[in-house]
Amino acid sequence: MKALLDHRFAPTTFHVGFVECLFDEFSQTFTRWQKEIDEKSGTRTETSLFSALIPDALLKLEPLTTPLDRYLLIETRSSWTAVFSNGLRVNDVFGPVSYLPTLLGCRGLEVTSVPDRSGKGTKDGLQVYGAVVFGLYGPTKTDWLNRVRRVAVTNDVTGWEFSADGEIQPYENADNYRKRNVVDRFTVEMLESYCAALGIEVFEASFYGGRCLLLHTKTTTAPGPMMSISEARSPTYFV
Repeated sequence: MKALLDHRFAPTTFHVGFVECLFDEFSQTFTRWQKEIDEKSGTRTETSLFSALIPDALLKLEPLTTPLDRYLLIETRSSWTAVFSNGLRVNDVFGPVSYLPTLLGCRGLEVTSVPDRSGKGTKDGLQVYGAVVFGLYGPTKTDWLNRVRRVAVTNDVTGWEFSADGEIQPYENADNYRKRNVVDRFTVEMLESYCAALGIEVFEASFYGGRCLLLHTKTTTAPGPMMSISEARSPTYFV
């Protein structure tokens, strides 16, 4: 399975967000939004602006934890800014890529590419269920929030499922959705193609890098489980 950095920084690369806004404007909007959240929840968020290639930038997300407490914004070679987070079990980017486009008047994209390892669990390990998801959001309300289109193949305890919701896009290979084998209906290669149609080279490391912004939210509650990226990828936990 093709993957960003060959999954060497998983699980931080399992779920990636993109917002169709240049880095400066997006960073400012994200920071203002986070300050509003801090005021309501009593948290405090520290920001750090730096320049790095994506491997070094992703290390700034350590330690990975549940619930997540860090977001990383990375400039790309396009009009989109990438969003990563440091969730250990739930590595969520849905909030910023769905909500912030309504403030910025642009599109947001949630991309998920998780290799299925559900059959390789151990007693103490994190059981990883496979998923390939393309979730596109717009600036205005639709039939479900501001979702424009979502195509997904996901696995869980009940087995593999395929879903396609919203308005079909011109770059989709809809004929493929009728394949008998559910796993084959929406593949990583198709995900990559859909992203490319939007100007996003989702699995190319050279697409990312330059200016980065790390947002680290601190709370007064006790922290959850924490791991480094290498610990999260060890055979004990990431089987």
